[in-house]
Amino acid sequence: MNNPSKRLFVIVLLALGACSLQPAQAQPAARVTPLMLQQWRMGQELGRYGLAQSDPHALLAAARLQRLSGLQPSRARVEVDGKDQVVATDAASLLREAQALAKDQPALLALIDESMAVRRRRGTVIGPQVQPLVMRALDTKPILLSYKPGQRAFFGIASDRVQDIAFSVQGPRNEPLCEPAPAGAELLCEWVSGETPDVRVVVTNRSSNAVMLTFFHD
Repeated sequence: MNNPSKRLFVIVLLALGACSLQPAQAQPAARVTPLMLQQWRMGQELGRYGLAQSDPHALLAAARLQRLSGLQPSRARVEVDGKDQVVATDAASLLREAQALAKDQPALLALIDESMAVRRRRGTVIGPQVQPLVMRALDTKPILLSYKPGQRAFFGIASDRVQDIAFSVQGPRNEPLCEPAPAGAELLCEWVSGETPDVRVVVTNRSSNAVMLTFFHD
């Protein structure tokens, strides 16, 4: 099987998986479940492939996976350089790109238009915001967030190296707002937002190796 055929086979498998996976809103109540993260990461990887190959089929499948996850790209401000930045794509932009690429494929264009129309017609409950992040050895990164006053807020990190990660959540006077607690492969911190909306999270990689993590918040 040649490389293009292998890629197409993978795309078909992922697209079928996207249709059969349980929607995130039907899962048991949780901040970010492993299934949600799996759907999100698969959607991100397939989206990057679709953009690189100008493949509208891959972009459509990627958008469906991302929507199944119930997650959205983070709007947090992260102080990173270009090498550590992992750009996250969103379902709406993937569908717009797929629409442009599929202009001469009526059947595929109809599927893309249907996916876009479903979102406009039904609306959506915006889920947690997520962002992948690469942390170099013994690195520290500040993350700036904004919350509404009185909001029940949370910030968490998921990683297969979560034991190497530490973070603190600080208010406007550098006061700690919560104490991170481990939960499986996650660290989670919850608090009620005060009058000042801005929050500063300081994430530290305590390992002598680089670590890939995903942070999530709402």
